Amino acid sequence: MRQVASITTGITTGETARRKAILETRLRELVGGALGREELQIEHLADPIDQIKSSADREMAVQRLNHESRQVRDIQSALAAIDDGTYGTCEQCEEPIPRKRLDAVPWARMCVPCQSKAEAASDHGAWDLSDAA
Repeated sequence: MRQVASITTGITTGETARRKAILETRLRELVGGALGREELQIEHLADPIDQIKSSADREMAVQRLNHESRQVRDIQSALAAIDDGTYGTCEQCEEPIPRKRLDAVPWARMCVPCQSKAEAASDHGAWDLSDAA
């Protein structure tokens, strides 16, 4: 079978099909292995040390749930991009995302430079209180 490359990204249909299968598998893993509510339960323990440990465990579970939830959204977005033909194009600069990045992170929405800028802006915004007024 002849591999046809996308004009905008240079990604072949075979590569796209392989990545789509990877994305669908990862999505099933995330949805199927959803975090149990019992990990988020607040326990009232008599021992202060046990309370601290329980609180730390619950905070880690919340962080893991948030990470998995973001990843589910990113994977769903990548699958939609495959369907509409925009997969592999950076959402910021609209340049092709390098194949190596998509091999490592098939749900990547941005190229590395744009992702770095977005993360730096997000980190800066978290500490910049000048806009709060």
